[in-house]
Amino acid sequence: MSFIREKTRGSSAYYELVKSVREEGRVRQRVIKYFGDRESMLDYCRSHGVPVPRPRSGSILGVPLCASLKGKLDTLNSLRPLPKNAVESLRRKFDVEMTYNSNAIEGNRLTLRETYFVLEKGITIGGKPMKDYLEATNHRDAIRLLEKIADSKAKITETDVLNLHATILDRIDPHNAGFYRHEQVYITGTRHVPPNWRDVPEKMKMVISELNSSGRCCAAVESAARLHHGLAWIHPFVDGNGRLARLLANLRLMRAGFPPVVLQRRIRRSYYSSLDRADSGDLKPLTLLIAHDVDRALDLWLSAAK
Repeated sequence: MSFIREKTRGSSAYYELVKSVREEGRVRQRVIKYFGDRESMLDYCRSHGVPVPRPRSGSILGVPLCASLKGKLDTLNSLRPLPKNAVESLRRKFDVEMTYNSNAIEGNRLTLRETYFVLEKGITIGGKPMKDYLEATNHRDAIRLLEKIADSKAKITETDVLNLHATILDRIDPHNAGFYRHEQVYITGTRHVPPNWRDVPEKMKMVISELNSSGRCCAAVESAARLHHGLAWIHPFVDGNGRLARLLANLRLMRAGFPPVVLQRRIRRSYYSSLDRADSGDLKPLTLLIAHDVDRALDLWLSAAK
């Protein structure tokens, strides 16, 4: 397995391509290539499918935003447990809004109101494909599974991730639901080419590790951004990667005590742009986007608590 390591010489940075090799029964790290600047390193990562290293600097979010999020989360925690009726109302609101927005980002044609009727009333919408209906009910079921995993104290496993994906594609694509892809895929509208399908299980270990990381508050927000981009970068499944990435980002946040967040369809262009920037090694736009969603979710839950 190869990875990029950042090094410093005075005030300048350079990069090493490092490969782990087994020699005489021991694993050793061998430097096989040097990069004198970040751009050449990024070009190599993009063309060879090597993960871009994380920035070495401090928090991406900065002190003021981190302090604001921490203050709101501390206040919310001081008000727990929230009234049961308020929690149930928030839960149903999240079901509909998260399902609508996450599916709409991927091209689902149900409106917000139609999504409400599908989830709350069990009504099929005339003139809309059955696939749109199934995407809505499947996503609601995936949220239920997500909540069970979030509430559990057990370590999150690869099986949990595969089960979430299987729920997303249930009755839509049973041959691929819950199974890593076995073919090369290409993503329209981006220069990034996902890694070879044979490398997917190994690379998914990073996502699982990030899901189980223990950082709280802003560290959790940054972790959610890393694993969201990591899964999108790996593109481990034939379909359903975006919806799964947004659910897993929520799983990381919920394990850290945050309420779930909804990434809005109306900012889809900024969202895709932030993923492109992350492909180039800049996670700040995606992290800020998630942080602002966290801020809105905290405000909503605090208003319900008071």
